[in-house]
Amino acid sequence: MSDFEKVKKNLIETNEKNYGKEIKEEYGEEVYEATNDILGGLTEQQWLDSEQLRMKIESMLKELAPSGDPTSIQAVQMAELHGKWASIFWPDGMYSPEAHAALVKMYTDDQRFRSYYEAIVAGGAEFLSKAVENYVQDKIQ
Repeated sequence: MSDFEKVKKNLIETNEKNYGKEIKEEYGEEVYEATNDILGGLTEQQWLDSEQLRMKIESMLKELAPSGDPTSIQAVQMAELHGKWASIFWPDGMYSPEAHAALVKMYTDDQRFRSYYEAIVAGGAEFLSKAVENYVQDKIQ
């Protein structure tokens, strides 16, 4: 087993331990297994690409959140990148504007996610959530 395969295996096990029961109850066993299959099937390059996207989003968040304008062109671009990043880990066809909005709502509602984004920048969870809500608003109507 390569080092990268060990990293993926460890990530899947950690996610199972920390979130498995909760995800299965919320989204069902089928979605949970499909997500693990996607993560387990990522190539090292796909993983690196996802990490580059994540780092870009976090960099943009750090830069943009202090402005307080989640409707700016840059905030819309960040929200679009966030959707692309999230879609990497979702089963085909699962992405929708509604699913994207629900995901970022967790960033403000769930203290674990809020803490993660607040560690990047003060107000980060709320700003990202509002930016995505703004981004998907036209797509939902």
